[in-house]
Amino acid sequence: MAVTESGWDERVEAWFSKQIRSFQDIFPARRASIRELLNQSRPYVETRGGGRHYFSRRDLEAAASKLPAELLDAPIFPIVFTRGEVEDLYIVRGAEAADAFARLSDLNGLDSLPTGEFYTYKSLVLHFLSRYPSLGIIAG
Repeated sequence: MAVTESGWDERVEAWFSKQIRSFQDIFPARRASIRELLNQSRPYVETRGGGRHYFSRRDLEAAASKLPAELLDAPIFPIVFTRGEVEDLYIVRGAEAADAFARLSDLNGLDSLPTGEFYTYKSLVLHFLSRYPSLGIIAG
């Protein structure tokens, strides 16, 4: 078993590099507004890995019909869900993203942690993604 200078096994280093690349392949480099995305012929945002996250026009139009005007111009899509420290808890960063998620999920809003981050539960994230598969990603 070969060990690198830092003491890591080369297999661990290769696995770690693969995980970072996988994360970069799905994580958006930036988020966009519904209005911006609907103005594209094939709506997408670039990922940190140089790829593209494509949006369904149907998902965008359905969301646009349910969101207020101020959220149509907010750069919040895709909504990024990250696993919280508690099992089945997911973090939604940003008040506008949390508001959009709540409205699209027919919720009265999301609670926040002492850190100010908004949270929801795995079952609600899965339900959201079943209704609007292209509008969110689970990152971690």
